[in-house]
Amino acid sequence: MAAAIVPFQPAQGLPARDALARAHDYIDKLTRKHEAVNKGMEAIVTVAKRHGNTFIQSSCTATTAAALGMTMGRFGGETGVVEKWGIPLDAAVAVLGHVAGFGFSYADDRQTPKYDVLTEVLHTVGDTGLASGIYRFFHKVGSEHAANAAGAGASAAAVAAPNGVKGGVVYQVAHK
Repeated sequence: MAAAIVPFQPAQGLPARDALARAHDYIDKLTRKHEAVNKGMEAIVTVAKRHGNTFIQSSCTATTAAALGMTMGRFGGETGVVEKWGIPLDAAVAVLGHVAGFGFSYADDRQTPKYDVLTEVLHTVGDTGLASGIYRFFHKVGSEHAANAAGAGASAAAVAAPNGVKGGVVYQVAHK
Protein backbone atom coordinates (compact mmCIF):
# COMPACT_ATOMS: atom_id res chain seq x y z
CA MET A 1 0.00 0.00 0.00
CA ALA A 2 1.40 3.40 -0.98
CA ALA A 3 1.79 5.93 1.79
CA ALA A 4 -0.31 9.04 1.39
CA ILE A 5 1.50 12.33 1.19
CA VAL A 6 0.37 14.49 4.07
CA PRO A 7 0.59 18.25 3.64
CA PHE A 8 3.14 19.92 5.89
CA GLN A 9 1.68 21.16 9.17
CA PRO A 10 4.02 23.38 11.20
CA ALA A 11 3.92 22.84 14.92
CA GLN A 12 2.05 25.47 16.87
CA GLY A 13 4.13 27.89 18.84
CA LEU A 14 7.46 27.30 17.02
CA PRO A 15 9.54 30.27 16.03
CA ALA A 16 9.52 31.05 12.29
CA ARG A 17 13.12 29.88 11.84
CA ASP A 18 12.36 26.41 13.29
CA ALA A 19 9.14 26.10 11.25
CA LEU A 20 11.06 26.91 8.05
CA ALA A 21 13.79 24.39 8.95
CA ARG A 22 11.16 21.67 9.46
CA ALA A 23 9.45 22.61 6.19
CA HIS A 24 12.79 22.37 4.40
CA ASP A 25 13.45 18.93 5.91
CA TYR A 26 9.97 17.82 4.85
CA ILE A 27 10.58 19.01 1.28
CA ASP A 28 13.92 17.14 1.19
CA LYS A 29 12.22 13.97 2.45
CA LEU A 30 9.54 14.19 -0.27
CA THR A 31 12.17 14.90 -2.93
CA ARG A 32 14.12 11.75 -1.94
CA LYS A 33 10.92 9.66 -2.07
CA HIS A 34 10.08 11.08 -5.48
CA GLU A 35 13.58 10.32 -6.81
CA ALA A 36 13.42 6.77 -5.44
CA VAL A 37 10.06 6.17 -7.13
CA ASN A 38 11.39 7.56 -10.43
CA LYS A 39 14.50 5.34 -10.25
CA GLY A 40 12.31 2.31 -9.61
CA MET A 41 10.05 3.13 -12.54
CA GLU A 42 13.04 3.69 -14.84
CA ALA A 43 14.45 0.30 -13.84
CA ILE A 44 11.13 -1.39 -14.58
CA VAL A 45 10.85 0.31 -17.98
CA THR A 46 14.44 -0.62 -18.87
CA VAL A 47 13.91 -4.29 -17.99
CA ALA A 48 10.58 -4.36 -19.84
CA LYS A 49 12.17 -2.91 -22.97
CA ARG A 50 15.08 -5.33 -22.86
CA HIS A 51 13.00 -8.45 -22.27
CA GLY A 52 10.10 -7.24 -24.40
CA ASN A 53 12.47 -6.95 -27.35
CA THR A 54 13.74 -10.47 -26.72
CA PHE A 55 10.18 -11.78 -26.60
CA ILE A 56 9.29 -10.01 -29.86
CA GLN A 57 12.37 -11.38 -31.62
CA SER A 58 11.83 -14.92 -30.34
CA SER A 59 8.16 -14.99 -31.30
CA CYS A 60 8.86 -13.53 -34.75
CA THR A 61 11.64 -16.05 -35.33
CA ALA A 62 9.45 -18.98 -34.33
CA THR A 63 6.48 -17.76 -36.37
CA THR A 64 8.56 -17.13 -39.49
CA ALA A 65 10.34 -20.48 -39.19
CA ALA A 66 7.01 -22.27 -38.77
CA ALA A 67 5.53 -20.47 -41.78
CA LEU A 68 8.57 -21.26 -43.95
CA GLY A 69 8.58 -24.90 -42.82
CA MET A 70 4.88 -25.37 -43.46
CA THR A 71 5.06 -23.67 -46.87
CA MET A 72 8.16 -25.58 -47.96
CA GLY A 73 6.71 -28.86 -46.72
CA ARG A 74 3.28 -28.33 -48.27
CA PHE A 75 4.24 -26.84 -51.62
CA GLY A 76 7.90 -27.83 -52.00
CA GLY A 77 7.33 -31.12 -53.79
CA GLU A 78 10.00 -33.80 -53.63
CA THR A 79 12.84 -31.36 -53.12
CA GLY A 80 11.03 -29.53 -50.32
CA VAL A 81 11.91 -26.13 -51.81
CA VAL A 82 9.46 -23.51 -53.04
CA GLU A 83 11.10 -21.47 -55.80
CA LYS A 84 9.96 -18.70 -58.10
CA TRP A 85 12.27 -17.63 -60.93
CA GLY A 86 14.98 -19.85 -59.43
CA ILE A 87 14.96 -18.01 -56.09
CA PRO A 88 14.10 -20.13 -53.04
CA LEU A 89 11.39 -18.75 -50.76
CA ASP A 90 13.67 -18.58 -47.73
CA ALA A 91 16.26 -16.54 -49.64
CA ALA A 92 13.53 -14.16 -50.84
CA VAL A 93 12.24 -13.76 -47.27
CA ALA A 94 15.79 -13.04 -46.07
CA VAL A 95 16.47 -10.38 -48.69
CA LEU A 96 13.06 -8.71 -48.47
CA GLY A 97 13.08 -8.73 -44.66
CA HIS A 98 16.46 -7.03 -44.42
CA VAL A 99 15.81 -4.57 -47.28
CA ALA A 100 12.51 -3.53 -45.68
CA GLY A 101 14.19 -3.30 -42.26
CA PHE A 102 16.93 -1.05 -43.62
CA GLY A 103 14.34 0.99 -45.53
CA PHE A 104 12.25 1.70 -42.43
CA SER A 105 15.40 2.36 -40.41
CA TYR A 106 16.58 4.88 -43.00
CA ALA A 107 13.15 6.55 -43.23
CA ASP A 108 12.84 6.82 -39.45
CA ASP A 109 13.48 10.07 -37.63
CA ARG A 110 16.58 9.94 -35.42
CA GLN A 111 15.12 12.27 -32.79
CA THR A 112 11.78 10.49 -32.36
CA PRO A 113 12.06 6.97 -33.75
CA LYS A 114 8.65 5.52 -34.63
CA TYR A 115 9.66 2.36 -36.45
CA ASP A 116 12.13 0.81 -33.98
CA VAL A 117 10.01 -2.25 -33.25
CA LEU A 118 9.02 -2.67 -36.91
CA THR A 119 12.64 -2.58 -38.08
CA GLU A 120 13.57 -5.15 -35.41
CA VAL A 121 10.72 -7.42 -36.55
CA LEU A 122 11.67 -7.09 -40.23
CA HIS A 123 15.34 -7.84 -39.53
CA THR A 124 14.31 -10.82 -37.38
CA VAL A 125 12.18 -12.17 -40.24
CA GLY A 126 15.13 -11.65 -42.59
CA ASP A 127 17.48 -13.45 -40.19
CA THR A 128 15.07 -16.38 -39.98
CA GLY A 129 14.87 -16.65 -43.77
CA LEU A 130 18.66 -16.54 -43.91
CA ALA A 131 18.98 -19.22 -41.23
CA SER A 132 16.44 -21.42 -43.02
CA GLY A 133 18.34 -21.18 -46.30
CA ILE A 134 21.69 -21.86 -44.66
CA TYR A 135 20.23 -24.84 -42.78
CA ARG A 136 18.74 -26.26 -45.99
CA PHE A 137 22.01 -25.81 -47.92
CA PHE A 138 24.21 -27.42 -45.28
CA HIS A 139 21.69 -30.21 -44.69
CA LYS A 140 22.05 -31.04 -48.39
CA VAL A 141 25.86 -30.91 -48.14
CA GLY A 142 25.80 -33.15 -45.05
CA SER A 143 23.52 -35.64 -46.80
CA GLU A 144 25.90 -35.78 -49.76
CA HIS A 145 28.85 -36.36 -47.42
CA ALA A 146 26.94 -39.14 -45.63
CA ALA A 147 26.13 -40.79 -48.96
CA ASN A 148 29.77 -40.57 -50.05
CA ALA A 149 30.98 -41.97 -46.71
CA ALA A 150 28.52 -44.84 -46.89
CA GLY A 151 29.55 -45.67 -50.46
CA ALA A 152 33.30 -45.44 -49.83
CA GLY A 153 33.30 -47.14 -46.43
CA ALA A 154 31.26 -50.19 -47.35
CA SER A 155 33.25 -53.40 -47.30
CA ALA A 156 32.30 -56.85 -48.49
CA ALA A 157 30.79 -57.68 -45.08
CA ALA A 158 28.93 -54.41 -44.81
CA VAL A 159 25.67 -53.45 -46.45
CA ALA A 160 24.66 -49.84 -47.15
CA ALA A 161 22.11 -48.46 -44.74
CA PRO A 162 18.54 -48.97 -45.93
CA ASN A 163 15.67 -46.44 -46.07
CA GLY A 164 17.75 -43.28 -46.05
CA VAL A 165 19.65 -43.93 -42.82
CA LYS A 166 22.72 -41.70 -43.02
CA GLY A 167 26.11 -41.67 -41.46
CA GLY A 168 27.84 -44.95 -42.16
CA VAL A 169 27.17 -48.62 -42.67
CA VAL A 170 24.96 -51.28 -41.14
CA TYR A 171 26.58 -54.63 -40.39
CA GLN A 172 24.60 -57.85 -40.60
CA VAL A 173 24.66 -59.72 -37.32
CA ALA A 174 23.62 -63.37 -37.12
CA HIS A 175 20.88 -64.01 -34.55
CA LYS A 176 20.69 -67.32 -32.62
